[in-house]
Amino acid sequence: MLSQLGNFFIALALSASFIQMLTVIFNKGYYKYALIISYMSIVHFFSISFAFLILIYGFIISDFTIQNVLENSHSLKPLIYKISGSWGSHEGSMLLWCWVMAFYGFLITINKQSLIKETKSLVLLFQGFLSLGFVFYLYFLSNPLVRSKIIAEEGYGLNPLLQDPGLAFHPPFLYLGYVGLSIVWSFALAGLIRNSINKEWARNIRIWALTSWVFLTVGISLGSWWAYYELGWGGYWFWDPVENVSLIPWIIATALIHNLLALEKKEILINWSVLLSLLGFILSIIGTFIVRSGLITSVHAFASDPTRGIFIIFLLFLVTLLSLSIYAKNYIKKQPNIELNFFSKETFLIINNLLLSVVAFTVFLGTIYPLIVETFNNNRISVGPPFYNITVIPFAIMLALFSAIGPLLAWHQSSIRQLVSNISIPFALTLIVTSIILLIFEKLSLIFLLGFFSGTWLLLSSFNNLAYIRFRGLNNWASFFAHSGFAILILGVSISSSYQNEYEGRLDINDQLNFSGYNLSFKNFNEEIVENYITTKGKFELSINDNKFFLYPEKRFYPIEQSQTTEAAIISFKLSQIYLVMGEQISDKSWVVRIWYKPMIMLIWIGGLFMGIGGLLSLLKRIKIKSVKKISLLIMLIFLSGNLFADNNMSINEERVTDISLQIRCMVCQSQTIDDSDAPLARDLKQLVRKMVSEGKSDDEIFDFLSSKYGDYILMKPRFNLSNLLLWVGPFFILVIGIFIIFKVFKISFRSN
Repeated sequence: MLSQLGNFFIALALSASFIQMLTVIFNKGYYKYALIISYMSIVHFFSISFAFLILIYGFIISDFTIQNVLENSHSLKPLIYKISGSWGSHEGSMLLWCWVMAFYGFLITINKQSLIKETKSLVLLFQGFLSLGFVFYLYFLSNPLVRSKIIAEEGYGLNPLLQDPGLAFHPPFLYLGYVGLSIVWSFALAGLIRNSINKEWARNIRIWALTSWVFLTVGISLGSWWAYYELGWGGYWFWDPVENVSLIPWIIATALIHNLLALEKKEILINWSVLLSLLGFILSIIGTFIVRSGLITSVHAFASDPTRGIFIIFLLFLVTLLSLSIYAKNYIKKQPNIELNFFSKETFLIINNLLLSVVAFTVFLGTIYPLIVETFNNNRISVGPPFYNITVIPFAIMLALFSAIGPLLAWHQSSIRQLVSNISIPFALTLIVTSIILLIFEKLSLIFLLGFFSGTWLLLSSFNNLAYIRFRGLNNWASFFAHSGFAILILGVSISSSYQNEYEGRLDINDQLNFSGYNLSFKNFNEEIVENYITTKGKFELSINDNKFFLYPEKRFYPIEQSQTTEAAIISFKLSQIYLVMGEQISDKSWVVRIWYKPMIMLIWIGGLFMGIGGLLSLLKRIKIKSVKKISLLIMLIFLSGNLFADNNMSINEERVTDISLQIRCMVCQSQTIDDSDAPLARDLKQLVRKMVSEGKSDDEIFDFLSSKYGDYILMKPRFNLSNLLLWVGPFFILVIGIFIIFKVFKISFRSN
């Protein structure tokens, strides 16, 4: 009964979208039928909402007559996992996608802002076009309310990795960001058709761009934290293809909201703003295709049904064709020559956009390049963290350096003398702090120094900028939180990545280990039956001076799903953490354990939180909520005394083994290195690397040996050769193209004071 009722509402939503399209096809004056378009948008929203509620209710009552409930739930599941499980599958997640799109359309419909009737109708028209495509896909190819063909008393259960509170928050926030860019896309096309790309258009669209950016920021941050504590790899970002396709729209949205500020103030870069508005959602659809087509292997991927992938790429083709056609037809060809003072806010916003575009293109190229290579020469390569560290990090550092100066500059022209005066104190303090770090600590890598310097410079500049503008205005606070959050994130990544300490080895019960100045003792382990899984829980005692703490890592076995997960034990000390996981059991009294000391790693998520707060403050300023008055928030970041960096107590050889292992893919895992993986093959390969290092083999000799045995796919950093030339020179090529566009296409020139 529930499945039939849910399908009725999905069909009703599909019909409402179809009527919107018919209204436009058969009537040239679309704005004359604005009322019909609005009513259909409301019908569509409530229909999808009822269908979604029916699916959730089916999960709550364990209605196994619904195929999706049967395959992704169990009567013994806790309530939170029953509810979140409704969008934990491919079908359920697509219903969530369609609901979010309908929700945004509903918000436009009831919007009381001063939107011109023609603009509002066009936006709803394009939203209806998108809804028609995605709901068609939902109903015919990915229906979450299909009736089960078998009678079952019990469900198959939910993927154990998804049985976590993270599932309740990460996907909804991510989808609210992803799909929110559809509104930006619709506004862009509406503005092109009506030839109304102006300051008013920028103000209207920036609200929706900010909304999407805030949700994407929170969603990505939550996903990073979820992966960190749940997967047991000890990492927070793996440059996994599915992680990348969520990051790319975020970068584009970041560039867009900065560019719209320039358009709103000075009406420059009009065509570029429109193009970014279109690209954001197009890239979101590309991400959806990658997740659901099965072309790219990922721990996050939902499905591998080629039929589904073909339809999504067809929908992508239609959206892209429509976008480029309208853009080409309404492209503003006649642009006046624009002369900007180099030391102005406009110029630094252009530089900001250029760097962000290069980063987005680099990540996109790295994600799809393995597919390109395999398609044309039937070879398989891996593009992993080493590539992104080399290509993305330098641009991110430059972005931080320029972002520290931009907020202090005035529109049109700034006084160089005043600018130097404003930046001198934070710059001098940054030099002093970096110099002290150089004197105190040894073996400082260049990438760490650059990251530490740029992060400290941006953080101190953010405080200085806030003092310079005398703490006035919600927008100023928004800029402070966003930029300081980015600085804090850079510092967290630089410190934790460069100076984390790691131990992997066998521990027997009552064995003690001195690790990073801490004493770790393995007390015991025991088995427990907890709700829907069986856990083997270890007990470890961590001694710091006279203080004792207990850590309880777990190995969970889910009998229904017949699968096992690793649950890390994490304990925080100020902003640093001890991270402990249990590997394989060797005997009745011994286990393989992995333990990390991660200095200042909490700065990463604090930075993400700050950026989200910054976006929210800017959004509150623009939507003009009456109850929101002047918000004055100031969080002083105090770097507490203590051991900021870990003492590196690993031998030179073991350090080298770890460095090499981080560049070798585990052939039986998904996007993991042999250093991350607990798979038997990964352990064997790491032991082989250790043996070759002890024999005096060079890094190149080790990589050549592994590549000859397993192919280039085993290398996380692609070789620099002719076939991979585009991959390595692509970022610099796009930088040159961007500079050409700025000077020749957009006709912008710069003058000095």
